[in-house]
Amino acid sequence: MEKFIKSFVFIFLITILSNSILFAKNGIIGLECRSVGLGKNSSFFTLEKSSNAKDTLIFLNDRNKNVSIACPVPTVSSPTYYCQNTPPTPLTATALMGNTLIWYGTATGGIPSATPPIPSRATVGSTTYYVSQTDGVCESARVAIVVNIVADNGATILNFRCDASQILAADKASSVFFDWSNNPLISNSYNFTYTIQGSSPVTGNTGVSHVQVFGMLPGQSATLKLSSATHPCVPSLTITCSVPCGASTTTPNFPAIAPFCSGTTAPILTNTSPNGITGTWSPALINNTTSGSYVFTPNPTLFPCATTQTLNVTVRPLVTPTFTGIPATVCQNATAPILPTSSSNATPITGTWSPATVNTAVLGPAPYTFTPNSGQCVSSPTTTITITVNPNITPTFTQVPPICSGAVLSALPTTSNNNFTGTWSPALNNTATTTYTFTPTAGQCATTTTMTITVTPNGTPKFNAVSPICTGTPLAPLPTTSNNNYTGSWSPALNNTVTTIYTFTPDAGQCATTATLTITVNPLRTPVFNTVPTTVCENDPPLVLPTRSSDTPAITGAWSPPAVDTSILGASDYTFTPDAGQCAATITKSITVAPSNTLVDVSWTVTEAFAKNQIITINATAAGDYLYQLDDGPFQESPVFEYVSLGTHSITVQDKNGCSLPITKTNVLVINYPKFFTPNNDGYNDSWNIFALQDQSSSKILIFDRYGKFLKEIFPNGSGWDGTYIGQPMPANDYWFSIEYTEQDIPKKFKSHFSLKR
Repeated sequence: MEKFIKSFVFIFLITILSNSILFAKNGIIGLECRSVGLGKNSSFFTLEKSSNAKDTLIFLNDRNKNVSIACPVPTVSSPTYYCQNTPPTPLTATALMGNTLIWYGTATGGIPSATPPIPSRATVGSTTYYVSQTDGVCESARVAIVVNIVADNGATILNFRCDASQILAADKASSVFFDWSNNPLISNSYNFTYTIQGSSPVTGNTGVSHVQVFGMLPGQSATLKLSSATHPCVPSLTITCSVPCGASTTTPNFPAIAPFCSGTTAPILTNTSPNGITGTWSPALINNTTSGSYVFTPNPTLFPCATTQTLNVTVRPLVTPTFTGIPATVCQNATAPILPTSSSNATPITGTWSPATVNTAVLGPAPYTFTPNSGQCVSSPTTTITITVNPNITPTFTQVPPICSGAVLSALPTTSNNNFTGTWSPALNNTATTTYTFTPTAGQCATTTTMTITVTPNGTPKFNAVSPICTGTPLAPLPTTSNNNYTGSWSPALNNTVTTIYTFTPDAGQCATTATLTITVNPLRTPVFNTVPTTVCENDPPLVLPTRSSDTPAITGAWSPPAVDTSILGASDYTFTPDAGQCAATITKSITVAPSNTLVDVSWTVTEAFAKNQIITINATAAGDYLYQLDDGPFQESPVFEYVSLGTHSITVQDKNGCSLPITKTNVLVINYPKFFTPNNDGYNDSWNIFALQDQSSSKILIFDRYGKFLKEIFPNGSGWDGTYIGQPMPANDYWFSIEYTEQDIPKKFKSHFSLKR
């Protein structure tokens, strides 16, 4: 077809037109006949590409039958897509150099304008606009621009990422793979622009959900911007992916910089490493006064797989040699201090001294100059110190006066009267005369000195012993001057009631020790009379009180009155006065004459039968001091006995002083029932009965099981219940009973339960 069109045009032009010229780029794709005329007016015939073609073949025939070629159509982007309600912008097209654009709006035959139209973005839809270009002689064909306004459907590009897993093994070191997920709300058409590190942008369109960029170097990165081709409301996304360095990683190999002294010329940092890696330093210049770190960063475009390198630069400060071990002063003729050939600085400075040794024989100051060896970071070429030789002086002290042995001895001063400091030896001793030596602190140019402190021994005061006394015997004051003429005072105050040790403290300044004196005070013994009763019975024979006590050794004395008159009832006091010289106390004893034969009868009460706490209370017929006994138990002062067992008991009342004969009653009855029985034929508790009522033959007892079934009728004076029913043994359980009985002539009934145990 294309050959046919070309042949036709060629023949047509040869036969009809003269002076014709044929122009074509890239061949003729479409054919359009705008107008054909053969009259007097100009006519033209156009043969061109489709509306999107850049090259148009136009034959013009003017009145003079001269044929010319029109300019090609402008370059446009069509169709275009815009998001609804976004700010409108003028349409764009690109004219060839020397041409201007002519806009025709939306009609193919519209009015030409140099101003591009601004399509509204308010309404969803599609509109076509037209544009041509002219070079001032002819106008090109009009090119259509289709503008599509698209509504925002909320779509987004999903899962936009770098995905190296989809790169073939052969391409992993030379490509990156951008991947995303297709969104059903987006037509699968995407525009993209990517830039490889250090290269120009590349623009394209794809209908798949990935883009792979080839031809990259290890470590290079590519940045891709992705947008929807037909859905302008979808936000564009940008991501950067890098080719892994892998084994291509390199490290700059700048050599270490040797330490140098502060202020000297600093080494120059070069921007290319010995192994050919270029880059920059931060900081760019080495500071010649301060140590620091300098980081070399390789050129990321040329050496993306090169790592940084850090050089630590040590700038040694300029120091002044210091010598901590050299004294500022020495004593005359002392051992000369050694002048060290290395300073005391953290980094020692070595050198020599002039003069080399210290002369301690000559008094006064003398300079010594230290010259450092070459090549060391020092602030000055020499350092001078001064050493002064001082004369030796003897320290002086105020003499300590003599003291008594044991007296407080104040510490000796550690600074002499002429201001020398030091220490004393040996330690102070306040018990013996001692010579002490003062050793001056080193460096004071002082000699040792001594001081003797005299210690006077203490004498012991002598006193006559004081004979023992009885408690309460008056004591004469103790003498304040000893037999060997020491004066002083005694403590504590005299006490004639207890044995006491008294201390004699000599007056100050006598060099005497304290002395003690013990005065024994014998306590007064209290006579004990075990045979003298506190109570006697009325009309007993008169009681003559003993004149010797019962304790050992016996205390003798006399009673007042000497005997007890038993014809006079009541209590009377009797006083015993010990004979003199026995250290015994006078005592007074009260003796009561109690009436005789006052207890003539005894009664008792028992709580109600079957009470949980059976109590027997005994009542004596007359007032007195009595003791009470239940059965064969111990006598007690209380007449009340609680929790008494069932059955018949005996009670006894006894006069404490024996002034009345005791009375015993044996018919005290406590009515109660056994709480359990064990019918196992062992001779103990084999039957159950209320034996306490065996004297009441008219009493009867009915026995029931726990459900109220009658089992047995028994009588207190019988053999009781053996735990059987109709000859069969009943099981272990609780059983109930009821009893009718008489208590104090009153008929009564009682119900309760007991246990059968097997």
